[in-house]
Amino acid sequence: MSLQFDEGSYTVSQRLDSIRLLAKEFALLHFLYENKDKAFTRSQLLDRVWPLEYPVERTVDDHIYRLRKKLKRWEEISLDTVRGYGYRLALRENRAVLPPNPSIHDPEMQEVVHGLLRKYHLFGQGNSIQTLVRQQEALGVRIEPYYQLYLHFIQGDLEWLMNTAQFPLEERLYWLLIYVHALVEPAESLALYKQAIHSSVLPAEHRQELRILNIIDIYAETGQYQEARRQLEETYRVMEAKQLIYFKLPVSIAALSVELWGGSGEAVEEQIAVLRTQLKDAPYLREIGRFQVLEGCWLLRQGRVREAELRMDDGLEVLKMSLNAPLYLNSAYQILLFMDHHRVEGRLRSKYQQIYEGIRKSYGASIYGQQIVDTVHRFLSAESISSDLPLT
Repeated sequence: MSLQFDEGSYTVSQRLDSIRLLAKEFALLHFLYENKDKAFTRSQLLDRVWPLEYPVERTVDDHIYRLRKKLKRWEEISLDTVRGYGYRLALRENRAVLPPNPSIHDPEMQEVVHGLLRKYHLFGQGNSIQTLVRQQEALGVRIEPYYQLYLHFIQGDLEWLMNTAQFPLEERLYWLLIYVHALVEPAESLALYKQAIHSSVLPAEHRQELRILNIIDIYAETGQYQEARRQLEETYRVMEAKQLIYFKLPVSIAALSVELWGGSGEAVEEQIAVLRTQLKDAPYLREIGRFQVLEGCWLLRQGRVREAELRMDDGLEVLKMSLNAPLYLNSAYQILLFMDHHRVEGRLRSKYQQIYEGIRKSYGASIYGQQIVDTVHRFLSAESISSDLPLT
């Protein structure tokens, strides 16, 4: 049985039949459906569906009761009580056996769909990727395993990323490392990233992305501005040699971050102007959100506190809308690091600490964060790679 979820109307559909739900009923069903056959305690469901609210456990029971009534006519789906624990969603085998969709065997259709996924990825349209992946059965397409893994990554499904047996740890390591950046001090992230770049088991494209993009911000955050700029120069050479045009905007964002942490005001303004021009031609949600957060940091560095707060809030909201959990979490953490670097205290510091903690909790980082860090540490240490090795 396949369900389709319309977040705009809180409607869930099964073939030609639709049911309208209340907002939290919709969110609860959506979460359980994405984690079908897995049991959750009431406390876990409260954390995932009501992350910034404080309802009682009875709230979960009431919503389950109402969902059961509304979904009663769909015999294939059941919300089971796991005695002494909580609830799980189960799907029974559909009695009506339908013929396979012919488009699933059409190479041209598959290429069109994966081209669309690549575009959604480029534009930062996480919601569009999720919709397409969830409805692949109805559309008659088969999504490559990469996008199945990527979808869990951008959704912030840390429990799945840690515990799934569907993909080996080597294939998940890069995605876990991106989250590590927002879970530990920058110096610890830097050591792990250096080890990963020299890991013999990481795919070459992941090692390259860590080296020419991801590590640049961390060099700046640890005060190694000259090393960050040296790596940027190397990155530009690699981009030109390999024609990595899709790295242009993310690298420009990284360059702005470096100037913010260790450059002159003139250098920051120059890079901001470059990015404004680039974003006019490529208004991608991920980069717009990141740019607004960094522009807010620049305003904060100038002492324009109220303007900075509004700009950073705008940026975080755009990243939240893009449904890109790691960038959302990382950007909130980078705001805190920047405030600590410039000794910003009081109300503003407390506000963004609370935002960061709320995001951590909503994605389960407060539960799985240390487990992720420990797993990455153990894996990389087992390869006996020195963190002092040069990057070239």
